[in-house]
Amino acid sequence: MRGLRVGGLVAAALAFALLCVGAALPAGAAQTETTALQLQIPGAPQRVHGSDGREHIDYDLVITNEFSAAVELTRVTVRGDGRELLTLSGPELTDATHQTQAGEPTTTIPASSVVATLVDVVLPRSAGRTVPKRIHTRIDYALPAEAPLIAAIDSTVVSRTSRVERRRPIEVAAPLRGSGWLTGNGCCGDPSSPHRNLLLAANGRYVTPEIFAIDFIRVVGGRLYEGDGTQNTDHFSYGTPIHAAAAGTVVTAVDDRPEVPPGQSAVGNPTVHKSADFGGNHVVVRIAPGTYAAYVHMQTGSIRVKRGQRVRTGQVIGRLGNSGNTTAPHLHFGIQDGPSLSTSNSLPFEIDHFRLQGTAGPGPTPAELTVTDTKRKEHRSYPLTPAVASYWR
Repeated sequence: MRGLRVGGLVAAALAFALLCVGAALPAGAAQTETTALQLQIPGAPQRVHGSDGREHIDYDLVITNEFSAAVELTRVTVRGDGRELLTLSGPELTDATHQTQAGEPTTTIPASSVVATLVDVVLPRSAGRTVPKRIHTRIDYALPAEAPLIAAIDSTVVSRTSRVERRRPIEVAAPLRGSGWLTGNGCCGDPSSPHRNLLLAANGRYVTPEIFAIDFIRVVGGRLYEGDGTQNTDHFSYGTPIHAAAAGTVVTAVDDRPEVPPGQSAVGNPTVHKSADFGGNHVVVRIAPGTYAAYVHMQTGSIRVKRGQRVRTGQVIGRLGNSGNTTAPHLHFGIQDGPSLSTSNSLPFEIDHFRLQGTAGPGPTPAELTVTDTKRKEHRSYPLTPAVASYWR
């Protein structure tokens, strides 16, 4: 703390004792120790079976530096079923860690600051579809030797034991039909994905609205659009029928929001004035208690359902558009634990069947992609970023 007087140092030391004693120790521990860091894990770690044929366990570590100097994260270790499942250090740890809502990847936490480390545990193929009941996460960190009040810190380790979500991911039908559908944003292994790294505060708690939500974008002949791509109609995705992924009751149907041209920046978007505008035209369907399917950024005037209406699996509910907080036509689809797009938590889901066509990579121009040929049928699986797949009923 800059300009802190001697009296302030004593007060700060007392604050550390109150804030961080035992903050990272499991219940029943024999001894409590002061730590510079406070660790939160919003919600239970969630599981999903990816299109790579492996089980993924994903969750966020929200780490607050309560110390008077910067702290350096050195290692994150995850254990379960008596073995080490994941270790992050060096560049991998840096890539997975960022200040919430902003900033470049970093392992340095300034004083009185918060970062999030995104954890994607990929289990071996031999695990099949089984996951540990509990996982133990340990964070090792370092303090500058000359830091004020370093004597107040007993331990440079924080840890937490978490129960993995017991329920299997919900099984749904694909919300789109045809070939060439790219998972443009989604889970799980890319911490730079805007969906994977979104962490918001709602009513005093952290929420993760988009971890498993997918941005579907159509690729035709290795291209995303024809012409110069400046018109929504240039994009192969635009106007595609959207199908209900599961039966349920419509709780939200917004159909009067204007669309934006491709390339619109999130900053200065003339159609976004409040949080409710980010989704543009969208439909939310309650498909089970505490479970909602969201279809977002739809075409203006295309929505065929209304609030309170029952929909069946496969029913066309509207068309893919480019409304709200979006830079190009796509379908943002996700399953969540509440009806709100911004204050609910994303839930994992698996698509009942599809054919994996390949994995996308950058092409020679912004309009082009290269697709590595890895064709195979998938059953009850999640199309990981950047999979390209074909969907049908």
